[in-house]
Amino acid sequence: MPKKLLMLSPLLFCVLFAIFVPLLSPYAAGFNELANAKMPPNLEHFFGTDLLGRDLFTQLAQGLRVSLFVGFVAAFMSVVLGVLFVLLARSFFYSFFIRSLDAILAAPSLLIVMFFQSFLSGNLLTMSFVIALGHFAFIAKLLDSELNSLMKSEFYLCALALGSTKFRAFYKDLLPACVNLLLVLFILNIAHAISHEATLSFFGLGVSLDEVSLGRLLDEGAKAVFIGAWWLVIFPVAFLLALILPLLALASNLQGNLGVRVD
Repeated sequence: MPKKLLMLSPLLFCVLFAIFVPLLSPYAAGFNELANAKMPPNLEHFFGTDLLGRDLFTQLAQGLRVSLFVGFVAAFMSVVLGVLFVLLARSFFYSFFIRSLDAILAAPSLLIVMFFQSFLSGNLLTMSFVIALGHFAFIAKLLDSELNSLMKSEFYLCALALGSTKFRAFYKDLLPACVNLLLVLFILNIAHAISHEATLSFFGLGVSLDEVSLGRLLDEGAKAVFIGAWWLVIFPVAFLLALILPLLALASNLQGNLGVRVD
C-alpha cells in the first residue's frame, strides 16, 4: 500500500494543485502584466511569468484542470464506444465490423485524432469525443478477443448447459468478467488522452486561444526557450510527466494484480 501511494503521489499532487491553486492564487489565469514578462521563478511568482507577464503557477493549475477533464472524459467515451461497438458487432454482421476494426487500427490513433480535430473545432467535450474516436478501436479489439477467450471457459459453457440462452449468458456472465480489463484500459486511456490533448494543443489543433492547457503552455514555452526562459518548458513538461507516468504505472500494476494482459 505505501508503494502504491508513493507511485500515485505525483498524480494526487497534480489533482490537488489543479483544485486549490486557482482558488487561492491572487492572479487570474489570463491576467496579463507586461511589466513582469519573462520573470524567472521568484517569491512573488513561484514558477515565473510567461512572455505576456502571466503567472505560470496559476496557468499550470488551469492547464491541469483542462488536461484532467479531457483525460477522464475521453477515456470514459473510449470505453463506452468500444463496448457499444462490440455489442453491435455481435448482434449484426460480426465479420464486417471486426474487419473494419483492423482497418481503423492500421492507421495511427494520433493521425485519426488530428484529422477529425482539424475540422471539428469546438469545446472541450468535442475534443474529448474526437480523442475517443482515435482510441475506441483498440479497446473494442481487446474486448472482443477477451470475449472470444471467455466463451471457451467452463463457467460460460456451464451456464449454457444449465439452460441459459447465449444472449443471457453473454450479458450476465461474459461482460461482467471483462470489468477488470475495461478498468485497466480506462486508466491507460486517461494517460493517452492527456498526451493527445497536449500534442493537439502544441500543434495548434487543441483548445481555443482563450483556453489554457499543458500543450498550449508547452507550445509557448518552446518559443521562449530560445531567449533563455527555461522555466516555461521545464514546469509544463514536469507536470505532464507527473500526470502520465503514475497512470501508466498504475495500469501496469493492475494488470499484474488483476491478471489482465493488454498488448
